[in-house]
Amino acid sequence: MADASLSGNAFGEPLIPLPHVKIKQLKHKQIETELRQLAATLPPEAKLPAERDLALEYGCNFLTVRKALKQLVDEGLIVRRIGSGTFVARRNGQAAASAGKREARNSRVGILVYQNGNPYGFSVIQAIAHVALKEAVDLRSCWISDFGEEGIRQAQMLADEGCTALTIPWFPLDRADQIQTFVRQSPLPISLPMLVPGLERYCFEDKHIFGATMLSATEGLCRYFHHLGHRRIAFLGPDAPSDPVLQQKLGAYSCCIAREGLPMLCGLVDPGSQSMDQLAESWKRYRGELAIVSYDDEYALRLLTAMHKIGLSAPADFAIVGYNNTDASHYSDPPLSTVRQNYAYQGHWLLNSALALARGTVMQSSEGPSLDLIVRSTCGGSVRGITDDLRNTLRELKLNISIEDNEHSPESNGNAVQSTAMLGPVLVSQS
Repeated sequence: MADASLSGNAFGEPLIPLPHVKIKQLKHKQIETELRQLAATLPPEAKLPAERDLALEYGCNFLTVRKALKQLVDEGLIVRRIGSGTFVARRNGQAAASAGKREARNSRVGILVYQNGNPYGFSVIQAIAHVALKEAVDLRSCWISDFGEEGIRQAQMLADEGCTALTIPWFPLDRADQIQTFVRQSPLPISLPMLVPGLERYCFEDKHIFGATMLSATEGLCRYFHHLGHRRIAFLGPDAPSDPVLQQKLGAYSCCIAREGLPMLCGLVDPGSQSMDQLAESWKRYRGELAIVSYDDEYALRLLTAMHKIGLSAPADFAIVGYNNTDASHYSDPPLSTVRQNYAYQGHWLLNSALALARGTVMQSSEGPSLDLIVRSTCGGSVRGITDDLRNTLRELKLNISIEDNEHSPESNGNAVQSTAMLGPVLVSQS
């Protein structure tokens, strides 16, 4: 006799099977999970992003973020300091963590966090944490201020904690020579975010494609401005002849401008306000016709400030686009148009490259990602027609146009930026 519980109810009526319902995780629990992983990834005393930046990243309001953070505060994983922000708490037994060796785990990777890093590097750290959470990779991290003896000691400490490989999310370009010696002397293999001569196998990208996305994005920005009618397109960047990133971007700019038969105009400046102020004064003569492709957001924001001092503003008097989509670019006045890096791509390949090196193999990306041109206020694109032809032209260069609402409030604009933007934490060393 058939089981009545399977064939029907007490009245002999057939049972209707209930559909499988997948319960969606609450938003604040999702954020809590990712921030828990981030807090475990970052070194003690690292400063987490502000609530408004997290709200922008996750597409929610700040109260949802605050609810997620509260649980981590209650558990002692993070601490709030009034007027300073939210920091990763010191872990119990942190000082003695390397006292005895732990058994190496194939899925444990150490992150060497450069102490004087920048928002770009910190965005990559967050991306690595996000990927590690999905791929069940255990992470350890520590600060590093140089790549000499102190750096080797830190690498050994992570090896003693059971890491089988290391990764460096970012390092200054002028430390490339030190990196060569450091990688060869390190007790563990290290995946690198840049191509260093002689260490090609350690780079997260194949040497044949490294920098290709950056080249195409720079060309795409030139074509974007040219399509909008600009005939005087300038390049802005650092006065640093040995900077390989500058060399690539400047080369892409020069080739594109030459092909279009346009005049070249380069502004290469030193750190500090004096040289930028002088450049702004010299470019004042091009008011109303100048469009600027910037090396990164920092240089673009510095020029906006210098131009403001002499009464000029974007987009009324000039147009400008930055690079890296730092949080400062969103909250600047006016909001800075910029190129958003694919941090998820970088995090994935840095982590998986490290895991492969631990196995004695090489795993590198062989195809670069698409990037997003985020159109805000400073490039004039929101008030001029962006045609399908322009979108298709830039798409061929792996640059996608994304027009963003220019409201500053995360509540009104939270959905405009996807979580892959990976707003980076600000790491602050505490004495």
